[in-house]
Amino acid sequence: MAAEQPVGADIVGADVVAAVGRVFRDGLLSGRSAFAPTHEAWTRPRAVDLRTRFVDQPDESSDTFLVKLRRQLDGAPDLTIVLAAELLFVNMAPLVPEQIGVAKKLQILGEVLSWNDLVEPTVPEDLAACLNGFMNGGQGFLNYRWAQFQILVLLVERLTGMPPAERNAVLNDPWRFRDECLDVQRSVGHKKGRAQIHVLLYLLFPDDFEPIASAHHKQEIIRAFADELPDVTGDDDRDLLALQRTLRAQTGERVWFYHEPWVSRWRKGSVERGQRGWLVRGNNVDGHDFVPAWLAQGYCSLSWREMPEIAAGSAKRDVQRAVAEAMPESGVQSRGQAAYQLHAFLTVMQPDDLVVTVTPDEVHVGTVQGPASYDLSDGPDNARRRPVRWATAERPLLRAELPETVQVQLTRPPALYDISSVAAELAERAGLEDAVAEPLIEADVTKPLELPPVTEELAAQLLMPLPWLRETAEQLQEQRQLVFHGPPGTGKTYLARTLARHLAGPDRVQLVQFHPSYTYEDFFEGFRPVRGEDGSVVFDVLPGPFRLLAERAAKDPANPYILIVDEINRANVAKVFGELYFLLEYRDEPVTTQYSPHDPFQLPGNLFLIGTMNTADRSIALVDAAMRRRFAFRRLSPERPPVQGLLERWLHSRGLPDTAARLLAELNARLGDADRAIGPSYLMKPGVARPEGLDLIWRTQILPLLEDQLYGTGVDVEEEYGLAALRAALMEEA
Repeated sequence: MAAEQPVGADIVGADVVAAVGRVFRDGLLSGRSAFAPTHEAWTRPRAVDLRTRFVDQPDESSDTFLVKLRRQLDGAPDLTIVLAAELLFVNMAPLVPEQIGVAKKLQILGEVLSWNDLVEPTVPEDLAACLNGFMNGGQGFLNYRWAQFQILVLLVERLTGMPPAERNAVLNDPWRFRDECLDVQRSVGHKKGRAQIHVLLYLLFPDDFEPIASAHHKQEIIRAFADELPDVTGDDDRDLLALQRTLRAQTGERVWFYHEPWVSRWRKGSVERGQRGWLVRGNNVDGHDFVPAWLAQGYCSLSWREMPEIAAGSAKRDVQRAVAEAMPESGVQSRGQAAYQLHAFLTVMQPDDLVVTVTPDEVHVGTVQGPASYDLSDGPDNARRRPVRWATAERPLLRAELPETVQVQLTRPPALYDISSVAAELAERAGLEDAVAEPLIEADVTKPLELPPVTEELAAQLLMPLPWLRETAEQLQEQRQLVFHGPPGTGKTYLARTLARHLAGPDRVQLVQFHPSYTYEDFFEGFRPVRGEDGSVVFDVLPGPFRLLAERAAKDPANPYILIVDEINRANVAKVFGELYFLLEYRDEPVTTQYSPHDPFQLPGNLFLIGTMNTADRSIALVDAAMRRRFAFRRLSPERPPVQGLLERWLHSRGLPDTAARLLAELNARLGDADRAIGPSYLMKPGVARPEGLDLIWRTQILPLLEDQLYGTGVDVEEEYGLAALRAALMEEA
């Protein structure tokens, strides 16, 4: 959770500090809204109302924070909604655009403000200019927004309940203010919103607190610089203030602990690479239960009795070579699994990583304390060891009480595998919030990624109804796979690309097009010829677009990624997806893939799929039940919204006559078949305003399409659907 600041600046993020002070501190002192200064939103009644709606009546559904907040604030007084929006401003303002872009912040705030009828749904320009942020709060700052918002609501209620003189004293005393914050945190019974307190302390008192959102980072800094302090008191914030004053006296300027030469003095390599979580099986290993010995003696171990000692830190190629020599009669899959797990245990696993082991009823959690060793004193099955400090030896976690998303990860068969995606929940339940680094602790996969709201600007760009677009985005959020289907020319691909770029940004959107010969190997991974080291041609497993995008998404869980599959029904979907079809419905469960059986694959929760389907090419009625269950379907058809009237709206927006729209409506009325109807995009071109341009499109695009669809029916396409026939019909109607 590093703050990003220029070296030598007196205050990091000075514009954000000033803006939050104006919203939060001034609001509490005057009661007035920063978004609407003529109204009082920061009052005791408004804070109590917001607490009653949000804290006392939590929404436990799987919907996103914003969707749930809208339900919780339904029917709320306007000024309660304004207070909620201003607290969200305080929450989001410090975050850098890489986490939440300025446009997205404004969209969220505008969405919340649109729920009231008193204040305009826009953030004042001077405050909006302070939304660039200065710190990266980690994935937890996105997924735990509900907990941070809860802290802010309760804190405001607490402060507005004080007499004005006492409230003023608290807001001008950094240590009294911190005590109030900590009392609120203790009252909620969890630590998920604690990062908000660290950030708020700096925003309101930048001279007394550091721009650090991680309790773990504060402790690491104090530990690394302990020799600079006359006394380590155990109060991290006061110790940091004393350290800052000492170092400032030495250097003549304020020290920023995320910049050199300071950061390298406290930041461990394990934090730099990002901590990970591992499940190591010790129960029922060839009939043995090693878990009691692990807990009593402080270690974990990995078996493979046929394998001799392999040095800790060995390269993957060396481990593979040792496995091949020790297991010559085993299959390729068995050797691959052995090499993968041994290399992970010996080399990839690092000190401070989380270790988890399970028995039929219990779960134990600890942290790695050092490198691997080899000790045959208890036999070969227990020889390959890692020292572990177990946090649950006396108080194990119960498997039955863990969330389903966590329990699923604990049932996978390998002896060792990466469970970093659920380490947050396990670490917190084991009381390890401050014993491991923030990047791991704040990764909460139990909360869905929140897509940005659909805006009026997007609706205007697409010339489509805003409610329909918002409903579509909500369907994608809920189902995570969605298909636009309809006849040719209804703008399915254009809509998919434009909506995806709005929701994820252009750099996180990729398009592939299916066709009858498209395969699993093309889509996910398969053997491909590559040049070997000696110049020969060898075959290697290479990833396809779906796996590559999934890997990018897994490394960037704070942002959505969208894969567009154009013409999804032109390929055999079940064959192309293979075992990945399972993941579209059960994202929390990894699967073993055909070409990488040693490395189970899990579909990241922030990867969404949008497909397009031409119903004239293959009817949606032919889609199998499995695909229907996994995808939400949105029909685009000329005779119904949002496509109905689209061509007329497009022509009107450009000041063009509606002739083309009336001709298209007459054509589709004559066809009388929704799946064969012609969509408006064929005619959404400036040339349609000219008779020769319209005639060219009709002769070279629309009539050939109809001839293909009506082949063998005996219909004279030119006579029935040509421009002359249609114009004559319109003349008769006139």
